[in-house]
Amino acid sequence: MKNLVNRLFIFGLLVALLAACAPGKIPVTGSNSIQIENPNAPQSGDGSLVRDTVRIVKTEISTLGSVPSKYELKISYFLPTPCHQTRMTVGQPGADNRISVEVYSLMKKDQPCTLMALATPLEASLTLSKLAAGHYTVWVNGEKALDFDA
Repeated sequence: MKNLVNRLFIFGLLVALLAACAPGKIPVTGSNSIQIENPNAPQSGDGSLVRDTVRIVKTEISTLGSVPSKYELKISYFLPTPCHQTRMTVGQPGADNRISVEVYSLMKKDQPCTLMALATPLEASLTLSKLAAGHYTVWVNGEKALDFDA
């Protein structure tokens, strides 16, 4: 009986850990809504962290495999220091098919970080799917980054 309880406890713990690591998704609710898989979505403990900027280097989009309505948005950027964590928020497109992405960094308040900024950019990606046919514009941190047709 004790062995069964231990196995159930371990199974429950594994399920909880896997659920916590799942990428954030925005559900499809309207006719112009898209599905977004964002592994860098804001997290519950972010309110206690200090927000900072990132420097965007490059933004590109490509189709994923043979699924024509599934796209990968890649953003190359520099963090202020390697001690910072990356976060991204993505808005649903409006009537103008504008997709707004905000990329920023977070760090623990008063955490000393003596590490130098990285010499090569980091890369974050989002998966966009269930896009209606049309012309889309992606804006990253308030600046127009690219256009694409779905």
